[in-house]
Amino acid sequence: MKSNTLINSHGIRNHRTTAMLMLMAGLLWLSCSKQDEHKKYLPGAPLVYPGKADSIITFPGNNRIKLSWLLVSDPTITKAKVFWNNRQDSATVDIARKPGIDTVSIIIDRLQETSYTFEIFTYDKEGNKSVPAPVTGKVYGTKYQRSLLNRGVQSVNYSSDTKMVAITWGKADTVNVNTRLWYTSEAGEQKVITIDSGTYNTSISWKIGSKIYYQSSFKPVPKAIDEFNVLNKDSIAVQHVPVPKAAWVKINLPNDVAANAWGANLSWIWDGKGADYPQIYHTGGEGIPHHFTIDLGALYALTKFENIGRVNANPYHNPVKFEVWGIADLTNAATTLPGSDPGWKNESISKGWTLLKDIVRPDNGTNPYKVDLLPGIPPVRYIRIRVLETIDKDKDSHMSEISFWYNP
Repeated sequence: MKSNTLINSHGIRNHRTTAMLMLMAGLLWLSCSKQDEHKKYLPGAPLVYPGKADSIITFPGNNRIKLSWLLVSDPTITKAKVFWNNRQDSATVDIARKPGIDTVSIIIDRLQETSYTFEIFTYDKEGNKSVPAPVTGKVYGTKYQRSLLNRGVQSVNYSSDTKMVAITWGKADTVNVNTRLWYTSEAGEQKVITIDSGTYNTSISWKIGSKIYYQSSFKPVPKAIDEFNVLNKDSIAVQHVPVPKAAWVKINLPNDVAANAWGANLSWIWDGKGADYPQIYHTGGEGIPHHFTIDLGALYALTKFENIGRVNANPYHNPVKFEVWGIADLTNAATTLPGSDPGWKNESISKGWTLLKDIVRPDNGTNPYKVDLLPGIPPVRYIRIRVLETIDKDKDSHMSEISFWYNP
């Protein structure tokens, strides 16, 4: 009985072993079949990623931008593509790699004025591409340009001796690059010069009456690839230019004093210098108030006046109270009343004369005394000076020089 039991038990074990082997073989075959099926969807070689763009720098411009980056190690790279606008737009740059570290750059045009996020991919000749290298950059345009103002001008001064205009500039903005200046020289030549942002004083030869224009340029940041000009030029007004005296002459109107007594002459008061007798005008006892008239030779928008009395230790008859009048045209301008008449002022006004300044000197009338003429006065050509009082309260008066300034 034992023997049979043992035999039957051994047989059962053999059947179980065979079944298990068959099951394992089936599972192995099924597993291998699935792996083979999966292999159809795997590449035949490991994935390759070319070296990506390194140390990216953006250089903003006018509706464009420049991107620059380094290729550090991968010699197989043949091109790069830059994507923006959620990868809807792109630009390609071909690359011929050189040994070592290469610098690659690209300028992207026709962009809107805004900020962008760019992604740079590099590619090798097999078409493998790198992981993206992102960078943000800003593009400028007309909105930025409209915000720009020309550099300020602090002062402008003209010298009749040198025929030069001296311009003092205000402090330049930190993004100001330069300022261009257009003008006509004293010789009549058209000139254009460039003033850098660190220059504060500019002197130019200038033709009186000609226009001076300037326009500043800016970069939004130092590394920008474009300069932006202010949209409009500004002009520089040269003011208070000395009236030239070469064309001055005496005009004889009714009741004018001769002003040439004692060997003096009225023309001495526009010879360009203060002086003592006889280089003065001198009246001949006609009494005060009295007046004389001068033709400046042209129409001027006068701004300032200066007079110098007789230059002598004794001021004698230097005027300390007097009026300066002006008119553009002498047609029907002659007054009939003497200067001492109380109605003279009203008659002068009715004839078209304008009071330019009522002058009261606080000294003895000798030294140069310069005053601003009244604001809003019209341009004039003819000048009448009416003396009201002298330092010695005499009936005569004298001066050695008068000068006017005007705005061209």
